[in-house]
Amino acid sequence: MFFNERRKEMSKSNQGSQFWEDLKSGKFAQMVKEESKGKEISSAAVAYHVLKPLFAETDDVESLYCIFLDTGNHILAVEKMFSGTINSATIYPREIVKRVLALKAGAVVMAHNHPSGDVHPSAEDRAITWKVIFSLMTVDVLLHDHLIVGNGFRCFSDEEWMRTAKDQCQKFLAQPF
Repeated sequence: MFFNERRKEMSKSNQGSQFWEDLKSGKFAQMVKEESKGKEISSAAVAYHVLKPLFAETDDVESLYCIFLDTGNHILAVEKMFSGTINSATIYPREIVKRVLALKAGAVVMAHNHPSGDVHPSAEDRAITWKVIFSLMTVDVLLHDHLIVGNGFRCFSDEEWMRTAKDQCQKFLAQPF
């Protein structure tokens, strides 16, 4: 009797261990990417739940993912766009614009992780968000949000400065030259 119970415990332990190995291997990341296609992103929380498993793949470095959406906010693709070091990742807005055009996307949700767990945005996080807002607006595409994932998440769309950045970009682009 004892051996059967012990075998069951070991099997459960191995299953738990296997789950974490599968999670970190990227097996679930691919499943999430495929299963999420066509789903509607209606809030930052929904975007977070789609993206959270993807960050487990490499949780020791900063990575930036984009959810590319159609004009009805349905997912066209979820892609890792950039990866960096423990505390930074170099992000090129032109690469995001290239994918937007290739996918014929109407909107984007960006998200990156902070391996430290701290979800407070840095000055660099705000600067790149502004650049991406502007870059996407030049091709009539919206940046709906930028999430920072760590111990929980923080969404930039709740912050006044993001609304101000969008307004400033729109005003600049509407100027007659």
